[in-house]
Amino acid sequence: MTTAPVFALLAFNFVVFLVAVFLFDKASRTPDALLLNFLFFCSGMPALVYQIVWERALFAIYGVNAESVAVIVSAFMLGLGIGAIIGGKLSAQFPRHGIGLFAVAELGTAVFGLCSLPVFRWAAAFSAGASLPRTVVFSLLLLIVPTILMGATLPLLVEHLVRSSGRVGYSVATLYFVNTFGSATACALSATFLLRDFGETGSVTLAAIVNTLVGATAFLYARSKGPAAAEIAGAPRKPTDWPIPLWIAMSITALSGFIALGFEIAWFRVFSLASSDRAPAFALLLSTYLGGIAAGSFITEKLTENKGTAAILRVIGLLLLAAGTVSVYLPSLVANLMAKGIPFLWSAPAFFLTAALMGAVLPLTCQAAVSADEKAGRNVSLVYLSNILGSALGSFGIGFVVMNHFGLRQVSLKLGFAAVVSGALIQFLARGKFRILPAWSAAVTVAAIALIVWGVRPRSLLFERLIFGTRPEAGVPFARVVENRNGIIAVTQDGAVFGGGVYDGNFNTDPTDEANFIIRPYALSSFVPSPKRVFVLGLASGSWAQVIANLPQVESMDVVEINPGDLRLIPEYPQVRSLLKNPKVHIHVDDARRWLTAHPQARYDAIVANGSYYWRDHSSHLLSVEFLRLIRKHLNPGGVYFFNTTESDDAIATGLHVFPYGLRVINFLAVSDSPIVVDKERWLSILKQYKIDGVPVFNAQNPQAMRMLEAYSIFADTVKEPPRFLGMEYADSLNARLGRRLIFTEDNMGWEWRSSNVAIPWH
Repeated sequence: MTTAPVFALLAFNFVVFLVAVFLFDKASRTPDALLLNFLFFCSGMPALVYQIVWERALFAIYGVNAESVAVIVSAFMLGLGIGAIIGGKLSAQFPRHGIGLFAVAELGTAVFGLCSLPVFRWAAAFSAGASLPRTVVFSLLLLIVPTILMGATLPLLVEHLVRSSGRVGYSVATLYFVNTFGSATACALSATFLLRDFGETGSVTLAAIVNTLVGATAFLYARSKGPAAAEIAGAPRKPTDWPIPLWIAMSITALSGFIALGFEIAWFRVFSLASSDRAPAFALLLSTYLGGIAAGSFITEKLTENKGTAAILRVIGLLLLAAGTVSVYLPSLVANLMAKGIPFLWSAPAFFLTAALMGAVLPLTCQAAVSADEKAGRNVSLVYLSNILGSALGSFGIGFVVMNHFGLRQVSLKLGFAAVVSGALIQFLARGKFRILPAWSAAVTVAAIALIVWGVRPRSLLFERLIFGTRPEAGVPFARVVENRNGIIAVTQDGAVFGGGVYDGNFNTDPTDEANFIIRPYALSSFVPSPKRVFVLGLASGSWAQVIANLPQVESMDVVEINPGDLRLIPEYPQVRSLLKNPKVHIHVDDARRWLTAHPQARYDAIVANGSYYWRDHSSHLLSVEFLRLIRKHLNPGGVYFFNTTESDDAIATGLHVFPYGLRVINFLAVSDSPIVVDKERWLSILKQYKIDGVPVFNAQNPQAMRMLEAYSIFADTVKEPPRFLGMEYADSLNARLGRRLIFTEDNMGWEWRSSNVAIPWH
């Protein structure tokens, strides 16, 4: 995965800051100002490391379904908002102790960071498998302390910097820039080496060390300066200027936060498809997004430093107009790059620019609404809180609600219109009251709307190009596309299913058509004597579930699928249509890990997981030692767990690390606490009885079916032969052949962050 464009944008931010400080702003060159900026830059780095790791840790407890994602992200944002309020109150009550309070917040965050993962594991014993309301409460309780501490830092430092500079816009823009720039840098480092080399525990420990160093330095600085060090030195607002009411400023930043987070959610869907759902893609998108937010906040403040309120409002309006217009073209830009064989991250500058346009709104609004007095920190905290709450609502409202009813194009259109309308409304305020737009402003607004409509007009092959790139399949429209808040499911003309941009199987149960190695589910009865009660993790096309549900010995089968979109597709394909009406089958829409944890008494003779590739985002949640131990608790004596290793020797080694007995079936691994034995004669007898929808699978009157039955017989004998990929192999041979391998854990996250150079298979 090419990361050069992202690091180039971060370098651009660094150069902009140096140029602004050393060539244009003498006030920023003082040792005190440079130290403060450096400390807040460093403070922003651990914050994003914590967010990435803590969200992953909570997903392991509460699941990775859309509900849990929305709740955990919203809880994180809510904590930041509460922290902003508290920081604002403290800055007003103790205006000369901002640096000391900032130091306390950093040191407190460090202490919690070091204890966080053990605390989360401890909390899991009480709340794992919780209902949605309980998940809300527990997530908030677990995150409330550190997020309050992190959220309080900006108002505290703003008050301090305003007292020394007398400039609210400068103070907010500079601090917001360096802190967000630090977070963007941390995201890029996390994507490239931090999470890969240090894992969750190591990354959190490094973040806590940074917090400690920042807190200790700030504490020593505060001690050296004393409480009366900084007094307001800047000029008051010009007599001709008029501050906009605080409630209007709060409304503007709340709306911009909502739109900006909506953009991020839509963009992540694009990046996820283009990257084949790899974890570093999200971190790199977030780095680009935050880097753009930082640049926009800093540059626009410099450009409007001596402007009046009316001019600032006009700038805000124009920025929103531009952001809304550009945003609708970004998905097509990525798709066109992919179709030409250009790495999708080369589109990063366009996303950076759009984020920069949105990022300018917060500091400019503070500049237009907040006076440089003893209440500056408190008033900034209120504006900042509104931005955070708007962002949280955008995350929940767009990601959880809107995405469940509208597709990517429609969401892009609505967000673009929202930005343009917001920009137009703010233009009305440019004179202090609502007036008809000037001719030039009205023309710009109409042009923006026209460009948005043109940008989201129906275009063919958007998803095809995002998923297939330069492959010939990119030129053939998908037969079906289902979009919801859980992601995108696309089906090719020949029945291949792609979930989240990655191959997920075929609509096929016919053993004479080996489009999807359907021999693997048919092989279950060769080594499981009597699978009466079965659990199937994942539905996808439903083909595997259909085969297993019709196994003669199966009496009951639970299926857990995280994306309900599959249930909309299955009725359209005759091979699997009857699965939804089979009385033996019970389908649950949930995260499988969450469901199993919530049903501790459920026991099965066989658990089958046709999971996705080992390098996908969150794949280690289903391949780790911790998950295998959870599976172990749900197996009856002699029960077998049969799961897809997707040709990963490390995944095989992890399975054999937890279970003493194993059997490889092509790229699947069967593991158990009891010996696994392939019984060829029993298997062939069962296959001859196999019927799906009342039709024999191996019909004696069908020569092709009989040839396939003979091939199955030969396949069973491979367990006695030297190992080969299209065959079976016992654990003893596997252990001797594989040697020492990476054991997947929740902490090292398997190959999720090691996958930058993995070759992505089409099928």
